[in-house]
Amino acid sequence: MLPRTYTATSALLLEPREAQPVKVNDRGFVAPADDNLIDTAVQIIRSPTLTLDVVRSLRLDRVPEFGGDSKSPSAKLTPPLATGTDGHGSTGDREQIATINPAERQAAGRLLTHSYVRRVGVTYLVEITASSEDPDLAARIANALARRYIGLDSAKKQARNAQSAHYVESQAAALRKHAVADDATLQQYMIRNNLMSAEGATMAEQEVSELNRQIADAQAQLAEQRGKLGAAQAQIARGGGGADIGSALASDTIRQLRQQEAQASARLAQLDARYGALHPDVVQARDELADVRAQLGAELGRIVSGLRADVQIAESRLASLLDSRAQAKGSLVQNGSAQVGRLELERRAEASRAIYSAYLTRAKETAQAGELPNADASIATLARPPGGPSSPNYLVGALAGFVAALLVAGLATGMAEYVEDTVATRADIEGGLGAVYAGAIPTLASATRSKAKDMTPQDYVTIRSMSLFTESLRNLATYLGIGHSGSERGAAVVTITSPLPREGKSTISMCLARTLAMGKHKVVLVDADVRHHSTSNALAPEREREGLFRVLDGSLPLEEALIVDERTDLQILTTLGQSGPNDVITEEAVGALLAVLRAHFDIVIIDSAPVLGVAETRIVSRLSDTTLVVARWRATPLKAVRTALDLLSHNGSKVGGVALSLVNIKEHASAGLTDAFGYYKKFKGYYAD
Repeated sequence: MLPRTYTATSALLLEPREAQPVKVNDRGFVAPADDNLIDTAVQIIRSPTLTLDVVRSLRLDRVPEFGGDSKSPSAKLTPPLATGTDGHGSTGDREQIATINPAERQAAGRLLTHSYVRRVGVTYLVEITASSEDPDLAARIANALARRYIGLDSAKKQARNAQSAHYVESQAAALRKHAVADDATLQQYMIRNNLMSAEGATMAEQEVSELNRQIADAQAQLAEQRGKLGAAQAQIARGGGGADIGSALASDTIRQLRQQEAQASARLAQLDARYGALHPDVVQARDELADVRAQLGAELGRIVSGLRADVQIAESRLASLLDSRAQAKGSLVQNGSAQVGRLELERRAEASRAIYSAYLTRAKETAQAGELPNADASIATLARPPGGPSSPNYLVGALAGFVAALLVAGLATGMAEYVEDTVATRADIEGGLGAVYAGAIPTLASATRSKAKDMTPQDYVTIRSMSLFTESLRNLATYLGIGHSGSERGAAVVTITSPLPREGKSTISMCLARTLAMGKHKVVLVDADVRHHSTSNALAPEREREGLFRVLDGSLPLEEALIVDERTDLQILTTLGQSGPNDVITEEAVGALLAVLRAHFDIVIIDSAPVLGVAETRIVSRLSDTTLVVARWRATPLKAVRTALDLLSHNGSKVGGVALSLVNIKEHASAGLTDAFGYYKKFKGYYAD
């Protein structure tokens, strides 16, 4: 009944870029992923402006699916929505929005309901999904939404780049003037404060450095001159005549005079040896030697005097250099005070140059960006016409119906469980009734895998003695404490009753009696249900005996009234025959009968009438060792069982417990009820069904 709907999907790849007009320093800058940017893009795609533009470009106001009428001339041939100069469609949008007709408005609203935009995970992909009854139209709508967003984003970027270029150019011109002015101010300040520098140092710094070097040289030269003078004076003081003075040794005049002195001394010695001291030639030679030595002494004196003069010159030069350095240091101190202002002007000039350079670079970038496509999105995947409808999804519909059916069934089951007031679980008996749970007897159909449709339960126990059904009867006998050989108490008398009719007490009585009889016990089954006598009809249908009443009134011996079971050694005291007005069960007669039965049998099982409807059951129950109350699973009301237990308790009967009959163990296990039958599948190999 639902119309077929086709869905097409296109994908946009968002590429967010840094929107900064001027970047002073790009080092280490990484644009972080912005979730808000992608969410904004999603909202823009679903904005009325973009949606209306797609409606007009595809003429969706004429498509019946979007509320239009293809035969109606109401849709004007309006051009697609134009954007304003600001990139946001401000001017154009106001003009176009003012001309929107009702058909376009309705189509735009339906387009929003037929489209869906979402981000893919944590990626930069945005999926645009459009639905339509026409597969081609669905693909065209999805692609149109994607292309329109790219066009709108591109127009916005172009307008923003134009504004940025105009702003950057105007700022660059102003910053250039400012940078030139700052450089001129710095140069004037340096000239005014004698801070002109070369090779990274000011003139004053260079002058002090040079003077320090010259002073060091002058100090070294003075020390050298003083050393030479001191050495010469020491030589003269020692009487050496200054012959080994360094300056004298280096003098050519001294060398010549030394040679003349040596020659004169040699000639004098020859003449003195030849002619004697008074010879005129000897006297002349002696005078010549004295004259040479006088010249030599005079020359050495001049050399020492020269050394003193050199020391004085070096001292004077050093003093002059020290005075010059003191003056230069004064200028350097003044320059240091002026350096503070120079550094501030340098930082200002450098900042102006850096900002101007950044604006100049950005101006070139914006000029180039304006000539290139600069949209922050591209179409990653174009929508294609779908090959099949996306709705209705029959599989999903079937699954939804199935789930809804399960929910309704679960709700109905829960309500049924809530309102159910019957005996179903061990918890109902122990918690709800405060009684003892004696066990459960399953239905023959649920307890066996063989075909036992034509077989009664009392016959089945004789054929399948190792079956699950028979084992449940043995468990019941074990709980009641009967079936143990060599009991010191004598025969055990067990009365089996139920609150209401048709609850399976007679079947349990017959099956339990036959099971015990097959265990080599002397068992007697007494049919005390004198009004319905189901046990007698089942085990002795064609035997004509007077039965229970004739034994009670003493008109028939017990041995003659008992009937032997055909399948087992079980003996049965029936109630067949018509009962008269005097056929009543009294406490004295039943007590006498039970005393005889205790003496001849190991186990006495009494199948009595329902306790709520027959008074004789309370008499028989009071005289028994124990009484078993049988309640039909999920059929007997809790109130009926509670009333039966109250009657027996007030009567003085010993109630051994409450047993469940006709339990469907498969349903019992699938419902999760806590009982031994919940694990019956685990023990399938233990039973021969």
